[in-house]
Amino acid sequence: MIEILVCGLMLVYYLIVYTAFGSLITSRWKKEHFSLTMTVMIGFFLFYGLFQVIAVPCTFLRLPLTWLCGIWMTVAAAVVIYAAVTCRGLWLEAGRAVWRQFRREPFWTLVPLLAVAAQTVFVVMWQTDYWDATYYIGDVSLSVYTNTISLYDPLTGDIRSVFDIRHCFATYLMQDAVVCKTFGIHPLIETKTIMGAVITVLNNVVVYNIARLFFKGNRERTGLMLVFALLVNLFTYTSYTASSFLLLRTYEGKAVLGSVIIPAVIYVAARLYQDYKNTALWWLLFLLCQSSCAISSSAMMVVPVEVGALILGLAVWKRDIRPLGKALLCMLPCLVIMALYVASAVGLLTIYV
Repeated sequence: MIEILVCGLMLVYYLIVYTAFGSLITSRWKKEHFSLTMTVMIGFFLFYGLFQVIAVPCTFLRLPLTWLCGIWMTVAAAVVIYAAVTCRGLWLEAGRAVWRQFRREPFWTLVPLLAVAAQTVFVVMWQTDYWDATYYIGDVSLSVYTNTISLYDPLTGDIRSVFDIRHCFATYLMQDAVVCKTFGIHPLIETKTIMGAVITVLNNVVVYNIARLFFKGNRERTGLMLVFALLVNLFTYTSYTASSFLLLRTYEGKAVLGSVIIPAVIYVAARLYQDYKNTALWWLLFLLCQSSCAISSSAMMVVPVEVGALILGLAVWKRDIRPLGKALLCMLPCLVIMALYVASAVGLLTIYV
């Protein structure tokens, strides 16, 4: 019962923080109506993108985890307070809009919420143990209990002799360690239960934004899309689909890549197909590329391929090569990290602990 309460409170905590981070961007979009779901989605990526910028130097400087906790929690608190002061009007208006929508269409307001709740309960109850869990949960646990930042090998328990470049930039797990250290939450609860629920909600937020775009805001069709997506995930979770990661390995970086990052890139690309001269959308695509590497090391290869394919189609359709140059700039964070990883893998780059 206590675990369920902690999971619920931390889910609220993450959604508030994501909303605050996202509001820094969406509150300044003059040509677009403020949207809570869009704000949460953008806030999620800005949250992890900024965390990477702070965590990576702390890692290479071998600072204690408590230092990273102090720095990051100060930044997060400052962002929440600033957003609460400057964006409270937008938040209140968005809340009133949801209430008006509920009174006007109670059924189609509740359907998406019930679909998300059902999927979240399924994920929290049916998390399974895969071989990767040893690494992921072990990395968080060792960092918390040794007060270090990913300096120990989770598979052996020995301190590393050199930095693992591939995982140094994927700071998603270290954010879990920061939360565990700050709030005194057990790593198993944070990773498998809390983050399982958080990523499930984020997946549905992204799907909701895609459905709202494709169905031009139609509430009924958007709600049915969420229900359909839930059914597809429930009946296609094999080892060959992203659904298995979403439902059974939700807390892993690959699950976030397949269920949140890749669909979010598709959403931004669809927006670019509508208005590829919108500078804000290109900056958003850059943010997705940069933050994706902070969440999953696999993103450094998968995301550039996805962005390249989508924007190549845009360039051909519009008969304009300029989007290709912008796409290359957006992919730079992924390409730089991939180059560093390849250099470390072939022995050209070695950073000793």
